[in-house]
Amino acid sequence: MNKPFDVTLDNCHKEPIHIPGSIQPHGYLLLFEPETLILKYCSENVADLMQCSLDALLEQPLDSMFDREFATMVKGLDYSKGFHEVNPQQTTPIAALAQGLNSNTTGPVTDTQAESIKTQSTYNAILSLHDDLLAIELEPALSASSSSFNPVKNLINLSLNDLAQSQDLNNVFAYSVNEIRKVTGFDRVMLYKFDADYNGEVVAEAKKLELNSFLKQHFPESDIPKQARELYVKNPIRLLADVNAKQSMLYPNDRPVDLSKVTLRSVSPIHCQYLRNMGVNASMSISIVVSGKLWGLIACHHYNPHVVPFETREVALYMGLMLSYLISLKVQADAEHRDSAVLSLNASITAKMAERIFFTDGLREETDNLMRMMNASGVAWRLEEDIECFGKTPSPDRIEALFNWATSTKLVTDTIYHTKTLGKDNPDFLDISDVASGVFILSVSSVSNLFLIWFRQEVEQTKDWGGKPEKTIEFLDDGSHRLMPRSSFRLWRENVKNQSLAWEAVELSSALKFRDTIVNYVLSKSERLELLNEALEHKVAVRTDELKKEIANKEKMQDELVEALATSEESNRELERFAFVASHDLQEPLRKIQSFGGRIQQTEATLSDRGHGYLTKMMNSAERMQALIKGVLSFSRIHRSNDEFVPLNFDDIIEDVILDLEVLVTEKKAAFSIDHIGTVFGDKNQLHRVAQNIIQNALKFTKEDVPPHIVIALNDKAEDFVTIEFKDNGVGFAKTHEQKIFGLFERLHSKAEYSGTGLGLAICKKIINRHQGKIWAESHFGQGASFFITLPTSSGAVE
Repeated sequence: MNKPFDVTLDNCHKEPIHIPGSIQPHGYLLLFEPETLILKYCSENVADLMQCSLDALLEQPLDSMFDREFATMVKGLDYSKGFHEVNPQQTTPIAALAQGLNSNTTGPVTDTQAESIKTQSTYNAILSLHDDLLAIELEPALSASSSSFNPVKNLINLSLNDLAQSQDLNNVFAYSVNEIRKVTGFDRVMLYKFDADYNGEVVAEAKKLELNSFLKQHFPESDIPKQARELYVKNPIRLLADVNAKQSMLYPNDRPVDLSKVTLRSVSPIHCQYLRNMGVNASMSISIVVSGKLWGLIACHHYNPHVVPFETREVALYMGLMLSYLISLKVQADAEHRDSAVLSLNASITAKMAERIFFTDGLREETDNLMRMMNASGVAWRLEEDIECFGKTPSPDRIEALFNWATSTKLVTDTIYHTKTLGKDNPDFLDISDVASGVFILSVSSVSNLFLIWFRQEVEQTKDWGGKPEKTIEFLDDGSHRLMPRSSFRLWRENVKNQSLAWEAVELSSALKFRDTIVNYVLSKSERLELLNEALEHKVAVRTDELKKEIANKEKMQDELVEALATSEESNRELERFAFVASHDLQEPLRKIQSFGGRIQQTEATLSDRGHGYLTKMMNSAERMQALIKGVLSFSRIHRSNDEFVPLNFDDIIEDVILDLEVLVTEKKAAFSIDHIGTVFGDKNQLHRVAQNIIQNALKFTKEDVPPHIVIALNDKAEDFVTIEFKDNGVGFAKTHEQKIFGLFERLHSKAEYSGTGLGLAICKKIINRHQGKIWAESHFGQGASFFITLPTSSGAVE
């Protein structure tokens, strides 16, 4: 059964307006079982229409109540196709049942008798299908003699082409409300647009001259609660003919019946009182639906009861559909234009990041575009260690506090948080409302607390409301109470503060795409490594458990490890001694090979061409072997150098190296660009060798017909270390070889292409390790190479 719903301030949004249990009395409602067309429910006023008791009407077939033509049409309907093509159908109800169920009829009524007892009026029958009932609504039809209204003529006059030609939507709005007022005869017609929170604003109005204007005034979301908005999407037009009319109840009242699709459905008592408070006696609403959402309403008011016939409502509905279509086109065009602009800005920022060695350098150059992309007045980020701010932003410590709060409350399950009312979300941040009423926080890495935040300044505005937006509880004499809408619609002005412009959907999409760019381009590698480390740690933990089960005596295992370590250290010392002795002892037979080879070369006239070739290859191999032996001997002696670490001017070392390589530099026509490096702390001879090996490689691995250009730059300077970059424009090497090139005897080219032993960079690495520094390389094949070395600047760093 339909039980009264006790509406309070807390639950008015839950009022079951789709099952009111009654209809408006200017029409009639009959609900039939779809398969059998047997009457199951009807409005109580049907008894007067049919001149028959309600109990007698129930369980009777449809063809006993309507003319044969209409009954035949309904029986032949395919419900799956809907009712758009058949609504409305004109019919004349039979005033007494043809089967003779009227108490004054003793037998069946003949066709002739049925014709004589039809009602005198013709009705529009409007059909709709609910879950388990076929609804037939009856409304008085227009007659040619009673009205000059011609719906076809009006539809032709409402030219969609004329509307579409207007470049200004405001002109379209004004034209629409004026035409609808002409067609429907309402005293006032308004176009009511919703914002993101479903507060409404009147953007167009047509009215009688003596009426006050609601144009540009705002109305709160509570005026049209959520369940009402949902019904407006389902039913695009809604008529309330008389707010004071007594509703006709549904009979029998044995269960709730969904009347969502019924145009005669009675209206919420709260809404009726709302209209009474405005002095309105009749109203009609036409939905403006854009992309499946309620964009706004065409609200029609009349100050006397006003029944709008079905044909007239259809014309008004057509206008609403045209308006919805035009707004959809405008919204889509604006979205495409904004999408295009945002995409262009995103591409510019990404390109600049890709051009720079450190992506944040490119990002800093593009901060203006970064703010334009999100229509923001400021941006801040932490993509490394420190927070960086651009434009109008809070201080770094307030940004840190903001991010920490958002992380603990808003970013627990998501990567973004945005608001236009930060001070309302958290009053602790009201002090920064002038620059940060609106924030858009993008979490880049939850592991490293990396983020991007865009800020929007406060936009102070004055809103004119059509009455103060509030509802009240009215207590009655019997002690009960009821919810009452506001009674005053006099202009109420509100100064809106601590609020920015709202973030749009295109900005949300753009921010998420930009996050993907940042993560994929820079941070995904480090996060993947962290995940791999976690996986590795898990495997180590599992393996450790297995080892614990396999090893019974932990102390024995430790002793064995200590013994193995001692053995390993002794083996290393033996290897060093072996390398020294082997390289020293190999020198003697090699010198003899070279000596006897030289003598043979002096008598090479007696050799054949083949013998001469063999001799040349033998001497070249002996020379290469001698270089390898010297290299191995040098490699083994690096940690046994007797030279102490002292403060050195690295600029002097570079100058000495270039002077030593003067012949090769001149031959290659090489150019240098050299920064001031300053003081380092180390072994002069060994650092000279490092610089010489790197520069010599840059002069060796050059492109054909391209003079080498070598840049020696101070890449970074910390408290105890400096990082020096050696960058060339040579042939470079594949990125996959960046670690391989520092191994012993590793060569990326054949001996025929470039000479060398494959020991130079291995020696450099060992020297740098002795100085407790680092050496690495970055390159792409064909694009030159950069070698980086990190050296101490003081004795404290080495200790």
